[in-house]
Amino acid sequence: MDLAIMYHYVREPEEWKGSVPISPKAFEEQIDQIGKTHEFVLPDDLTKITPKPKCVLTFDDATRDQYEIAFDIMKRKGVPGYFTVMSGPLLEGEIPVFHLVHAALSSFSEELLWDQLRDHLTQKELRALCQSNNVYAYEKSQLRRYIKYTLNFIFESKQSKDFLEKMVFNFFGSKEKFIQNMYISIKEFKKMKQAGMSIGVHGANHIPFNGRVSEYFNNEIAPCAKFIQDNLNFTPSWYTPPFGGGENKVYMREKLKKQLQLAGYKGAFTTNSGKIYDPSSFWLDRIDCNRVNLLNL
Repeated sequence: MDLAIMYHYVREPEEWKGSVPISPKAFEEQIDQIGKTHEFVLPDDLTKITPKPKCVLTFDDATRDQYEIAFDIMKRKGVPGYFTVMSGPLLEGEIPVFHLVHAALSSFSEELLWDQLRDHLTQKELRALCQSNNVYAYEKSQLRRYIKYTLNFIFESKQSKDFLEKMVFNFFGSKEKFIQNMYISIKEFKKMKQAGMSIGVHGANHIPFNGRVSEYFNNEIAPCAKFIQDNLNFTPSWYTPPFGGGENKVYMREKLKKQLQLAGYKGAFTTNSGKIYDPSSFWLDRIDCNRVNLLNL
């Protein structure tokens, strides 16, 4: 059965504590494991006939570790992959809250972050923190659950950004230095494209699908595609929606498909967990990289 594997951070978990990364060593071992049973291909080649089942390595969020670590390993092994562009940080200096959360959790102690956050919460909001145990059940640390829930669900986006940007940018030296350290640059994307990697659209500012097709396409997808056209000199034909579409992911798969096809997109990758049963389908499911070892390859 064909596969698409979903990657975000390829970094040492001890160093990057904002989410669940895969270590460089584990990433390389995973490639070797999958390569025994599958042939690595680009998204365009999923419908081709191959001796073995096919596998696409897909990368979300355009973080710089993907260029410095994942791409370096793949290039050395001759393995192709599909990387997506998030244009907001490079074009407008707009950084999604969730990346600021990851950076803060990786740069500061949980105790320090929570001490500063707690002072901003009302008694009602403090009581609401019990919901964090459901949303972030995978987090072993109670403080991490509280921190993530406060920044992503209790605070308004601007309030979270104001709190996080001051801390994170001071730690990295400036907003510009943070962006340089955090994201793949235009120059680096060009090198990846020249090396045979596939480049697609992730979005302008990593906003989940809001249910309004034309508005969302014009504000999130089209600007990112134009950024790719202007800076990488080609028209992208693959798409990966932020958060898999979020709460509206079922509606997104039904309604956004036509708009994407009219714009020339060949397909898109979801965050739904599953193998690829029909490679000619427009929406293709993926397996999270941290669950690959559970598969019977």
